[in-house]
Amino acid sequence: MNVTDLRDELTTHADDLGAAPDLRAGVATRVRRTRRRRATAAGAATLAVAALAVGLVGSTGRQAPAVPAGRASVTATSTAPMIGSDGMPYRTVPDAPGDVVKDGLRYRAKVADDTLAAGFVGDRGQGQFSLVWTPTTTHVSFSAECYLPGLTHDQAGAYLVSVSLEGATGFFASSCTGGEPPAHDLPAGGGVPGEPGQGWKELTVGKTARVRVQLVDARTNRPAAVDGVQLAGAVYEQGAQWPVKDASGKTVASLPVVVEQQGYRYELGGVTTAPLASWRDLTSGVPAGIGLFTWGSAGGDFPGSGSSESGIRLTGLPGGADVRPYGSWGTAPAPDGSDHTVTVTTVGKRPDHGTGFLALYTLEH
Repeated sequence: MNVTDLRDELTTHADDLGAAPDLRAGVATRVRRTRRRRATAAGAATLAVAALAVGLVGSTGRQAPAVPAGRASVTATSTAPMIGSDGMPYRTVPDAPGDVVKDGLRYRAKVADDTLAAGFVGDRGQGQFSLVWTPTTTHVSFSAECYLPGLTHDQAGAYLVSVSLEGATGFFASSCTGGEPPAHDLPAGGGVPGEPGQGWKELTVGKTARVRVQLVDARTNRPAAVDGVQLAGAVYEQGAQWPVKDASGKTVASLPVVVEQQGYRYELGGVTTAPLASWRDLTSGVPAGIGLFTWGSAGGDFPGSGSSESGIRLTGLPGGADVRPYGSWGTAPAPDGSDHTVTVTTVGKRPDHGTGFLALYTLEH
């Protein structure tokens, strides 16, 4: 669907249009949780959190929910296109064969070009389960969610949900959330194991793999038990990826060729890069009027990267300027009518290694 077709479709459904619910509060919560995520490496398994979020400037989660409101309230006409509070189109995505749905939570069988290999939403009080699948690729991502209805958010911070591969050391862990889980689509990833572009070497195509999802104590990393806990986990096999390379030709990051934003698919239209040590500003327009920009940097360790005094800065979009620490990236929306030139610059002291990049995604035809 191109932009003209989308405008026509929005006009056709004008009577059904309304102001979209403000997604920012819900996504901001997800961002706070993602920023607390950590990857613990031991031995051969290195689980690196290399995630991408869409729909919010400066976010770091893998993907915002495609269904903005609670799934229980979706009506028969809610699949009509609407405009969200960020100026971007959205529509709900109906259930499809292969979806995992329980208690208002859903892992979709297909998100963009990522395919659900194994997914499970646990019963209340179930503190662990296993995901079993036969890999067709070693390029995968994990999703792990943990809800503790009887605890506050601060109390829930004492617990993690861990994801570990049977027969390998090391694990990926995600923080827990207090309160009842709202009805929504669960993210299609968050933890991407293995070196960028190389896949997870502990997996073997065609050989059954088993992943353990478990509630653990954040201090000891030992199994924990909390009344009413609800865990969810999934493994997605990734679609085509575009390698971001440094000056030596080494892949330092992988960007999906297709992403999904609020029920719409966006294709990668181009990527520009520059070494951080010999930086040149990166610029791009918004030729179609509606698009997404992914921007940031990668390529090694960046001491002090949590500081807001230095990093990669994006300007030129209606959402305003934003600075991302070195070694991280995110996605910003470019609504219809954004006749702006987007520029990515550096702020503060630049490291002597790493690569900055700017990628444009446009609405899929």
